[in-house]
Amino acid sequence: MELLHRAVLGLLSGGLVVALTLASRRRALARPPWRLTLLALASWVVMGGSPAAQPWLRAIDDLLLGFAALRFALWAGLEAPEGLGWWRRPPDLLLQLLMVGGGAAITVVVMRQTAQVDLVGLVTTSAVLTAVLGFAAQGVLKDLIAGLELQLGDDFGVGDWLDLGDGVHGIVETVSWRDTKLRTMEGTRLVVPNSRVTAEVLINRGAYGAVSNRFDVGLDYTASPAQARELLLKVVQQHPQVLEDPAPQVRLKSFGDSAVIYDVHVWQVELGQQAQLNLRSELLEQIWYTVHRHGWSIPFPVREVVSRRRERHSDAIPAERSRQAAAVMGRNPVFAALSPEQQATLCRHSQSVRFGPGEVIVHEGERGDSLFLLLSGGVAVLKRCSDGTEAQVSELQAGEVFGEMTLLLDAPRSATVRALAECHLLQIDRGCFSELLQHNPHLLERLAAQVERRQAELQAIGSSQTQPEASDLLTAMRQLFRDLLS
Repeated sequence: MELLHRAVLGLLSGGLVVALTLASRRRALARPPWRLTLLALASWVVMGGSPAAQPWLRAIDDLLLGFAALRFALWAGLEAPEGLGWWRRPPDLLLQLLMVGGGAAITVVVMRQTAQVDLVGLVTTSAVLTAVLGFAAQGVLKDLIAGLELQLGDDFGVGDWLDLGDGVHGIVETVSWRDTKLRTMEGTRLVVPNSRVTAEVLINRGAYGAVSNRFDVGLDYTASPAQARELLLKVVQQHPQVLEDPAPQVRLKSFGDSAVIYDVHVWQVELGQQAQLNLRSELLEQIWYTVHRHGWSIPFPVREVVSRRRERHSDAIPAERSRQAAAVMGRNPVFAALSPEQQATLCRHSQSVRFGPGEVIVHEGERGDSLFLLLSGGVAVLKRCSDGTEAQVSELQAGEVFGEMTLLLDAPRSATVRALAECHLLQIDRGCFSELLQHNPHLLERLAAQVERRQAELQAIGSSQTQPEASDLLTAMRQLFRDLLS
């Protein structure tokens, strides 16, 4: 009869545990310890109802029930309330310590009452064993206490970038009772004892949500400091990963032997040394292209060797680039009506420019008087939508042109163009076109058709601007170049 009562109580209790587990899943709460609880209930029904069970079997049954009750109490009192919004869940290490301490107390009581074994007496009666355990546990206890201190404090958390000095740094993966695991830039795992983490001077580089990225750039003395600082600041502000707040800064650091040294200081969100080096590499690459487009240089002490190389190749490089540009221009429908001589003349009187990956070539809304012929590489044409986001209108490849609306209508740039890879472009200004149209007036009609197509692309993504008719475009373009010639 007693076995039947235990079975009924066990089934009811098991059903309650299963119901709590399902309810916790629906409410997105921490799951209760249902496996341990069901195992303890099954042991209680089977072994607890047998009067012939040995004392050690009854001790196992009592231990399972005690551990299950303790674990269930910790879940109900500390873990489940977090999902209900009552209070914050304590660190895992604290839960583990409570489970270990409570489990030890339950084991001592059960073994004394059920199995008639005094575990405390067995340990304390052996002085040698006690001393050995004490010495062996010194390091473990230090790490345990340090781990508890780290988890209860708010100095850092999982995902933060820590720097402990002496080359020890990485992204925090876990903080256990014994050690803190970091992921290094090389993709390896670095295990640091908790006692060292609390003893060292700890630098949390991402504690305030932004990571500092600082490096030096040297420019030649021909560039004035005001111009150089403005140029460098413009380059770093255009990068999408550079934060606006805190704002990037460029300072004149020192006058070197061969260059003026500038301190470039930016902030980013992504943590880790690898992310820091990636952003620094991209910024330095874009600075190189921008500096060379402005006719400046990034000097180094061996200036005579560079000068001789430039003199030796100064005649061959422009001629070769001019032939390549003319070949690309001939494949574009806008310039197909030009003779080879006219194409070559237009190339010679235009400016060859290069942009690095991610650089903004033109900004939407800015003024200009030139169009660009893409000789190599690829660019993305971006348009600002009404909600403030940018939508990609198209992607242009070698042989295509952009900026024709600004050159031909004297209107602000209608879109932003960003380099997708290293780009080589031919920048053709309005003065070159005015001379060319005197000998080839039909070219203006081709350009009007190109402008009409580009305006249709912008209108397709929701531009609210009213687009003029093709005849009006041609009239406005003729008037612009007539005024320029007069």
